[in-house]
Amino acid sequence: MRVFFRCWVALAILVAVPSCSADVPPGELRIGMNINALRDWGTAFPFVDVFHASRPLDSEEGGGVTLDAHGWIQRLARGRVAVSPVLFDIAPGRVIAGDYVVRWRGKGKLAFDCASLRQGDGSHHRAVIHIDGKDDCGLYLKVLASDPADPVRDIRVTLPGGICRGQPFKTVSAADQCPSGQYLSFEAHADSILFNPAYLTYLRDFPVLRFMDAMETNSREHVQRTWRDRPSMQDATWQKRGWPVEVMVALANRVGADPWFTMPHAADDAYVRQFAQYVRQHLDGDRKVYIEYSNEVWNGIFPQHDYAVEQGRKLRLDRDEDVAGWKFYSRRSVEIFDIWSSVFGQQKDRLVRVMATQAVNDYMTRLLLDYQQAWKHVDALAVAAYFGGDAGAGDVDRVRKMSKDRFFAYLQKVEIPRIAKEYRMNAAIARKFGLSLIAYEGGQHLVGVGPAVDDARLTQRFMEANRDPRMESLYLAMYRAWKQAGGDLFMHYSGPGQYSKWGSWGIKEYLLQPEAQAPKYRATLKAMRGL
Repeated sequence: MRVFFRCWVALAILVAVPSCSADVPPGELRIGMNINALRDWGTAFPFVDVFHASRPLDSEEGGGVTLDAHGWIQRLARGRVAVSPVLFDIAPGRVIAGDYVVRWRGKGKLAFDCASLRQGDGSHHRAVIHIDGKDDCGLYLKVLASDPADPVRDIRVTLPGGICRGQPFKTVSAADQCPSGQYLSFEAHADSILFNPAYLTYLRDFPVLRFMDAMETNSREHVQRTWRDRPSMQDATWQKRGWPVEVMVALANRVGADPWFTMPHAADDAYVRQFAQYVRQHLDGDRKVYIEYSNEVWNGIFPQHDYAVEQGRKLRLDRDEDVAGWKFYSRRSVEIFDIWSSVFGQQKDRLVRVMATQAVNDYMTRLLLDYQQAWKHVDALAVAAYFGGDAGAGDVDRVRKMSKDRFFAYLQKVEIPRIAKEYRMNAAIARKFGLSLIAYEGGQHLVGVGPAVDDARLTQRFMEANRDPRMESLYLAMYRAWKQAGGDLFMHYSGPGQYSKWGSWGIKEYLLQPEAQAPKYRATLKAMRGL
């Protein structure tokens, strides 16, 4: 890919390594990437310590496990077993195979179901296990016993191999592949290396990284209100509360990308200010920062929608509860933008203040921007730029009857023109207010909605379409329509991930999937070179 890199020394994390930034030449479409939430069945594998993506420790039987504030075991009742799926329910051939090292502190007994034990017996703080990835059960970790005076904690499960010092984008299998004294094993240096080199290599093509899912922005279980509620580097897993800000900033620095943060919907001003202060102090100085208040606050399926409506009603912003929620979103967005601008001071031109809207609702869009002249505090209007949504909703009966060829013709002749019209409509609104138009998410949206989510035949059709080479042409048509409408940055949704009835969102199905098997990824790389 024709991308130009400039390198310097990254200071964000414990080991100094080169960090690269992509300058996109004029005329090429800027495409960023939405970063996946961590899941034990996830196939992006961003960290060398895969336990960061593990499911929170719990009892198979229910009850009998007491955890501390960070999710580590405080007490395990006699006869109970604490379990955590780590690499689990992942299709064969997608897990990174090899010998993983498990380390922990405390007294107790661990077992490693699905994997093969190479060294150790699960009792002495270190074990080597082999994961072959030949089935969908990579590692199912069990804590069989834990001493309440010195409980099992600080579990790490590190990938095979390591890196040569100063070369974070390449995995090596042993010390003899590095100059003398330059080998850093993942086992010994997991905290400082932090990121899987293959993940860094995949990401450095993308100039902007949106951390909405990584921040668990849509979570109902863990709502962040104060700075004490934020995810911690000491948390047992980052699956539950999301990635710590330290990790997100470190990733942006490491690959030379601009981060896009979605502030939690219930976060108070002090939270927003401290978050902004950390970013200003630790993000490389030539990086921009995209700021958005939560995610799709207009969307009734998310808790942030309910929160906005409730706040709008309390403030009596409008008699119509939906409109009251929209006005609250606009108002709170501006408040957050102003806090960030105050923190960044003379560097506030590094901020890109994003107001997001529903792509098909031009009335809402104008209201959000007009309300109390919010547009004066905004830099970019953001929409979702998906195609294919009607195939899993309004056009389900029609789509079921189509052959594969007719289905692709439908996507090309019906869905692409439909979204091109949406793009032009939103671009016109953005121009009216002097804003750039960006896509906070975009790509194919082939997924069943409502009862259709359980239609196995429809799901199979959608997954096959995502794997079909013709998807590359559809993606290029989508990107071309976006560019022709005047759209700027396009944030693909999302990174590597498995397909299911809940959607085929991944740009690849797993991190190491060959480009030849990933039509959406091929199209995206081509679009970044020029359309």
